Amino acid sequence: MKRFILFLIFLLMFAVLCADEFMQPLNNKIPIYTQPTAPQEYQGSRDRPAWSFITTPTGLISSYYDYMPGSYNSFPLRVQPDEQGMYVVFHGRETAASTRRVYFAYIDASGTVLNVATIGTTDIHQGYAGIGIDPVTADPMVSWHENYPGGPIAHLCVFTYDLFHLGSPGLWRAPFTLIDETISTPYADDDFIWPYVWVGPSPVPDKRRVYVVARNYISHQTTPSENELIGYADFDVIDLNAQLELDWTWQTIPELDGWNQGTPEEIRPNQAFTISDDGKVVFIGYSSTGGTSAIGDQLYVFYNDNYGEGGFEHIAVTAEWDIENPLNQDGTPRFPDENSQPHDLYMEPYLCNHANGIFTHDNTKIQWLGNMNMMIRPDQWYPDLLLMYLKLYTYDIATQAFTFQDFVDLPGINPTDNTPVLPWDIDEDGFVDNFDPDGYVEWVPGHPIYHDASDKMFHENTNKLSKNDDKNWLAAVWMDGVKNRYAVQGIGYPGWETYAELKIALSADSGENWSEPITMNAKADDENYVLEFDGMKPCYFYPSDKIIDLGDDHGKLDIFFYNDNSFGSYAIDPPSGSNDGGTLTYMSLDLDFSYMHSQPNVVTPVPVRLHQNYPNPFNPETTIAYSLNNPANVTLEIFNMKGQKVRTLINAYQQAGNHNLVWDAKDSNNHEVSSGVYFYKLVSEGNFGDYTSSKKMIFLK
Repeated sequence: MKRFILFLIFLLMFAVLCADEFMQPLNNKIPIYTQPTAPQEYQGSRDRPAWSFITTPTGLISSYYDYMPGSYNSFPLRVQPDEQGMYVVFHGRETAASTRRVYFAYIDASGTVLNVATIGTTDIHQGYAGIGIDPVTADPMVSWHENYPGGPIAHLCVFTYDLFHLGSPGLWRAPFTLIDETISTPYADDDFIWPYVWVGPSPVPDKRRVYVVARNYISHQTTPSENELIGYADFDVIDLNAQLELDWTWQTIPELDGWNQGTPEEIRPNQAFTISDDGKVVFIGYSSTGGTSAIGDQLYVFYNDNYGEGGFEHIAVTAEWDIENPLNQDGTPRFPDENSQPHDLYMEPYLCNHANGIFTHDNTKIQWLGNMNMMIRPDQWYPDLLLMYLKLYTYDIATQAFTFQDFVDLPGINPTDNTPVLPWDIDEDGFVDNFDPDGYVEWVPGHPIYHDASDKMFHENTNKLSKNDDKNWLAAVWMDGVKNRYAVQGIGYPGWETYAELKIALSADSGENWSEPITMNAKADDENYVLEFDGMKPCYFYPSDKIIDLGDDHGKLDIFFYNDNSFGSYAIDPPSGSNDGGTLTYMSLDLDFSYMHSQPNVVTPVPVRLHQNYPNPFNPETTIAYSLNNPANVTLEIFNMKGQKVRTLINAYQQAGNHNLVWDAKDSNNHEVSSGVYFYKLVSEGNFGDYTSSKKMIFLK
């Protein structure tokens, strides 16, 4: 008996150590039967932006690990300052029998792939790397998790950085253990993995701060709930040259710890971590409760405006919107229960757990792109009816208000009224738009998810936002599976059973207005077929963190993705497709933002616009330019990384027009400042409203 018990313990430990570290799905939902609807496509009235390839799809390595090769909720591809080049970090398995390892690729500014290699030298199961870029040295900082053989927990996280500033990519410091059982957390068996890395300003003079955030693989309640471990360390180039492990500070968020333990009830966070360039640190997303909660599902943010120090403020609002059950032509409900009575319907965020968050509007708002699904109270859904639609969710820091915008698949008459447009009433006149020949309500289908299988949608959703702060540009990137789903159900779109589509929508005003999406697919007989995708099964698209300004209102968007050899992820249980591998791939696009400026109500006039300084980095001086549409009292001040004022460049009344000032890197006492990151802040007070904006710049001696 004793031997049998020991054998069971051994099997359990082996299973934990060998398991792929998938985030576990939400509770299964109960499908309710109803008549399928005929496919209808939304016919948008806006133009699609012009686009072209800059770098056609270029293979990095072959990989037999065909699921989510980059980060869950962040950017695996980051652009270096001054667009010197970019780093990609990812996991892969080069043969069917090899170990899953973490790799990097370095791509120069022309799009040429210069390096592709593993980062560490240990042949051990690794994955889900996060990357941040130092804005001063352009060095990448990377963390990932790997198996922990013989350890008290199943995994540990390691950390390293590449000394790019010494002359070339690939000068990686030996990885060191960053997170293991020695870090104090609420439970001894906590197992924090899936690390994200961000690099931003520091309150310590002349330093930057790197953040590593990992999620708990272990839940101390009956359903999954991943609380977070947050670490940060301050550094400068001297620390990097000395190849130090840095001095790390660790904390968790007590409220998230409570959720992990089922206190006050079983709540699951679905969230992204992001930072601003002025010291704000946030988690943002939505919570799910499985329909048993008195609190209900919520939109929320955990907010800190002090570089991650001193705790996080939790702000939340309900994330459930009641909607009417539409009536068929004979007066029966379109969505009936088993007794032919109308279901109680509502919309809520659902199956969008792989979104990222970004700061916009001069760091005053935080946005993320997520799905909203039609639900049946208390917590059921129709998985086969394609009633899921993209929304742009926004948190306003000043007002502490959450809003959402009906996105490009269902824009509605007023996409920003914080009311979900109904897919059977696009013109929002209160009447069903169309009925099928049998008198059933029809609707515009929505399925912004890669794969058709209901039990895999938790894993197969990914919605990402990329930006250019100086131009107020945004790019939304996702995969659409409407045609695939209908083909699998046998309702329409024959031949689409093994295809999905890449969609990219653009905004030129920080998300206030959006273009029709650019649509790309690999199906040769379709109008959106892209020759460069011929023979591919492209999936898991990750945009770069920055849209590069090419001039003349054109932007470059770099994209990392997986070109599968067969449709569906074999790595997810139960497997889809074949275990025949694929290719991790890079490409870049030229996107035309210019047409959006001629569209009505696209660009909202502002009384002032502050431009990026030039040159940047600079030595010995730089020019700061700004534009006034109306006369105003103007103050332009320089601050260091601690928020201390260094110098006032102007405090005067100015006429409308273009203005510029030169800063010679000297403080108010005419002493030259030290090298580092500085901020310039413009405040204007005029008859047409006040305006405040700030941007960062780098002084390098």
